[in-house]
Amino acid sequence: MLNKVVQSAYSWISLVTIIIIIITGNAFYVISTLDELASLERQLFSTNRVINAINKLHVAVLRAESGQRGFLLTKDESYLNDYTVTLNNLTELLNEVENASLDSNLPEQEENIHDLITLTKSKLNELIETVELTRQGEYEAAIKMLNTDLGLKLYDEFDRRYVFIDSSERDAQEQHLASLMKLRADSVNTLIISGVTTGLLIIAILILLRLNMRDNLKHQLELQEYNEELEDKIEQRTQELKLFADELSRSNRELEDFAFVASHDLQEPLRKIRAFGNRLEAGYVEVMDERGRDFLQRMLNAAERMSMLISDLLAFSRVTTRGKEFSSADLNAIVDDVTSDLEIAIEECNATINVSALPTIECDKSQIEQLILNLLSNALKFRSEAIPPLITITAAPSTEDELANNLMKDEYEWVTLTFEDNGIGFEQSFAEKIFAPFQRLHGRSAYKGTGIGLAVCRRIVERHNGTIKAFSEPGKGARFVIIIPIDGEPFAAGSEGVLSNVS
Repeated sequence: MLNKVVQSAYSWISLVTIIIIIITGNAFYVISTLDELASLERQLFSTNRVINAINKLHVAVLRAESGQRGFLLTKDESYLNDYTVTLNNLTELLNEVENASLDSNLPEQEENIHDLITLTKSKLNELIETVELTRQGEYEAAIKMLNTDLGLKLYDEFDRRYVFIDSSERDAQEQHLASLMKLRADSVNTLIISGVTTGLLIIAILILLRLNMRDNLKHQLELQEYNEELEDKIEQRTQELKLFADELSRSNRELEDFAFVASHDLQEPLRKIRAFGNRLEAGYVEVMDERGRDFLQRMLNAAERMSMLISDLLAFSRVTTRGKEFSSADLNAIVDDVTSDLEIAIEECNATINVSALPTIECDKSQIEQLILNLLSNALKFRSEAIPPLITITAAPSTEDELANNLMKDEYEWVTLTFEDNGIGFEQSFAEKIFAPFQRLHGRSAYKGTGIGLAVCRRIVERHNGTIKAFSEPGKGARFVIIIPIDGEPFAAGSEGVLSNVS
């Protein structure tokens, strides 16, 4: 009978409802307590801020007045050190007091502090006037002004206002502390009650679980049978997935062949457009008006850009599908070959390329050459007109922080390659956009290219199980950081990826 009651859905619903009610009540109380605690903390912070601010102002006025009186008595400029420091910091002190008044929770405190600031300025103006009169040789006028007791009256009014504000804030501080202690006592009592109710619930749950153990044994046997069935289904599904993988591989090859054929067929009409356009430009330019020549030039430029886009898109698609087997390659030799290819461009812009000792890694040599060529070409292209390009290439073992989110960090030995230049740079907010195909940060008239070079770079690095990131500021150059395995292998099809999913 008891088992039936325990197994009844209504019993479990009732128990779960009670648990939810208790947890919800505790949660609301905790949230309310935290809100109240946060409010008290804000109020305590506000009172402390006001007290500290007016204390600083009070001390500053006293120091300035002391310096003024010492100077008037002795005419020694050294007495004006504190006076000068106070005047230099006056704006900062007044801003601090005024900002503190905005946070005060006491009524009319903002008005009181405004009066205090006004009195401070009046008092300091009186000090400044007497000091300047003495400096100008009108010592008797300064003493006469001092003997009018104007300064004393101003300070007395300032001091009364300061004492009133300080005492009111300290009274408020004591009230907040008393409320905080009361909140602590209430929280302890509530914690005890919550602990007792939670303990009773745990006991009830343990009893119910104990009574359901027999049913669990039966369920385990059923689950075992289900698991055997699932294993058979998984094995069958695995075979199907292998077939799908083979089909996908075949489809990729067909898509690559289609891309090659399509690009070839697209290039052919473009060649004709350019050929006939060149003939028009060569033989009929004299009979065209200015507008016709402009249209012809635009047509030729568009055909040339289209040809470049098709070629770059084909190269982009082949990074993964036409990659070569990995072999050992010396990065120093690769950099030498690339800089030799770029020799004319380097000499034209008087560029300097500094290369530190680079390691030998397992890689697709031709793709790594393309990677380094694209990065160096960009550094030369996006250079500052004011100074010659300076490009630095360094290598260092990857750190734990750099490999923190790398799922394969324990499988390989890693190296961090850094390419840094002093070019025009870009906004850091565009650091991801530049790696997308055909994404450009500048107009075609400013810098040539299709905007696919860095997309190819990222695809090459990812095929090598690495990562590439960009860091830059406008006018301060760019820095590309590549983290790549030394003893790597091509990225496996169907892999989960190099990086873990991080938000």
